[in-house]
This record gives sequence, C-alpha cells and structure tokens, in this order.
Amino acid sequence: MREAFISRENLGKLIETWARDKRVYVPVTFEIMNHQTTPDYELVRDKVPEKLELRGAAVAHPPKSFIFYPREVVSTYPSAAAEAEVEAPPTVIVGPRGCDLRGLRKFDKVYWSTKHHTEEYDDPFIIEKRKNTFIVSCDCTAAKETCFCTMVGGEPYPKEGFDLNLAPVEGGYLVTVGTEKGEKLLAGVDALTRPPTREHLDERGRNRNSVTEAVNRQNADFRGGTPYDKHHIEATRGAWAYVTQNCVACGACNRTCPSCTCFLLVDQSADGKYERIRDWDTCLSIGFGRTAGGNSRPNLPERLENRIRCKFEYSRDRYGLVTCTGCGRCIDVCMGRIDMRDALKHVVTEKANA
Repeated sequence: MREAFISRENLGKLIETWARDKRVYVPVTFEIMNHQTTPDYELVRDKVPEKLELRGAAVAHPPKSFIFYPREVVSTYPSAAAEAEVEAPPTVIVGPRGCDLRGLRKFDKVYWSTKHHTEEYDDPFIIEKRKNTFIVSCDCTAAKETCFCTMVGGEPYPKEGFDLNLAPVEGGYLVTVGTEKGEKLLAGVDALTRPPTREHLDERGRNRNSVTEAVNRQNADFRGGTPYDKHHIEATRGAWAYVTQNCVACGACNRTCPSCTCFLLVDQSADGKYERIRDWDTCLSIGFGRTAGGNSRPNLPERLENRIRCKFEYSRDRYGLVTCTGCGRCIDVCMGRIDMRDALKHVVTEKANA
C-alpha cells in the first residue's frame, strides 16, 4: 500500500478540495448535556469546521447511516418504474474507525451478496451508495471507557476496508492508500503530501501499540469467557433474564450498532399514490418477531438472547464474521446501563457453571 505524509494544514486544504464536487462529512466536537462533548459528523460546506476532531475513538454515530438510511423510499406505486430512483451522490466520510469498517463488512455481505458470494440478493440502493462513498478512516488515538474491540478480534486501527487511512503523527498524518478510489482522492494534489520518514512509521507503530494496550488493560476484568471463540453461546433462561433486567427495549443499541442491518417495510399514501418505505428495525422491539401466526419472541430475554447470538453465532455461521465490533456504542447509549461486556461474561460464565 502506498503511503504519504500530510500536515494538518494541508489535510484541511485536501478536504476542502474534495468538498468542491462531493459531499464531505468530517467529525467535529459537539457540546451535549452537562457541558460534556462528543464528536459526530458534520457536512463540510466551504471551509473545514474549526472544531474538526480526528483524535480519540469512534464518533457518536456509525457510518452505516450514510449507505443505509434510517428511512428511505424504495418504491412508489402505481408507477411505470419498479423501484424508486436511487439517491447516491459522491460522498466522502472522514473519521470511521476500525470497528466501523468491520461493521460495513457485514453490510457488504448482506446487501452486496453476489460480489461477496454469500446470498442471491443485491440491494441497489445500498450498492449505489457504497460505490459512490469514499471511506477515509482514522486510527484511534485513545480508548473510550466502553471500547472493547480487541475482545472481539479487532484492533483500534483499520487494517482493511478503507480507501484512505489517516494515522496521526507529529505534525500531521501518515496517509495509507487502500484502494484505487483512494488514489483518486489524492490525484492532482501531490504538492500537499510528501514521502513519510522512518520516524513517522515508527511513531505510528508506537501509537498503535499504546492504544491496543490501553484497550486490553481496561477490559482485563471482562476477559474470562472470550465468547467470540465459542461457536455456540449457551446459558440458562435465568442468565438471560439477569442480563435483561434493566432493559427497556428502546432499541438504541440497534440503531447505534455499526453492523445491525434489519429493516421494516411500511406502505403509506403520498400525493395520490403510495410509497413503500424502508425503516430501520430493532430486534429488541416486541413486534420484531410478530407474524400472522403469532410472536416467536414475545419475551424480552428471548429477544436480547437473539441479539447476542446474532452477533456471535448466527453471523459467524452465515457470513463467517463475528459482527459485534467492540465499538462500545451500545454501552454508551443504553438507558438501563447494560454493559455488553458484562452480559457476555455472565452468559458464558453461566454456561461454565451450569
């Protein structure tokens, strides 16, 4: 992979160059309640936002929302066209982390299946967005308290799945080109970059090792079960009831998860016609398992069990992937303060003690 060095100032110029003919989203710092701050994506209009923030860990929302809209019209009827027009403008997303890219692999397996030899169905809406989206990922420079990527086989830096990757080093960033699309992002801007030095490469290695050690260290107490190595998770009903006791089935964990792919189709009237709309669905909702023949998962412990099995068992069986990426967002947003790491440790320990 080709590599280059770019200064912080020149990275800003490069982003503004992209913004001339593409939608560019970058992570910026937002103030939330109690004077706390969190990074999330913002559209670059003319100038790079002053609060651009590429340090730290994953931002508040996963990049799946750029290719898998929370709500999208997929068909209008009666109509001569079988499907709605796909809206897929060229888009650059700056800032996804390694955990986010592992989530996008799940979307590729599910919705671009003929390319990845998994199923027989391709989703034209997601595929067109994926084709027209450029991923400029970043190394993590610190671990949030809720990060646990190394527990599920990941690292706090991207290894694949990016067009460009930015690794912060002294004075700027080490840029790694991952694809031909990444080369296109650097076309015609040679004056903004220069060859990296051995010091840049060594610093990146030290930074990656330091953050990896920090993630391992903060998760030492949760490592008793290593559930991602167990092909089947087994636990008693009492164990699932225990980890669900504070769950209110709000679905926030599903919506912030970088690898949740479930959706619901809803028909509604619109201007004398009808629209078929795809909405994000959540497997913790009581209606998720409801069919004409009844509800296959009427109880909340059964639904949380399904969610965890989907990440560590069903996805592995079907796609060869453990689809919990360890980003920690489900822990961050949970109203019941449920910690995925503790839940996993509990059900695996329950199996061992059963």
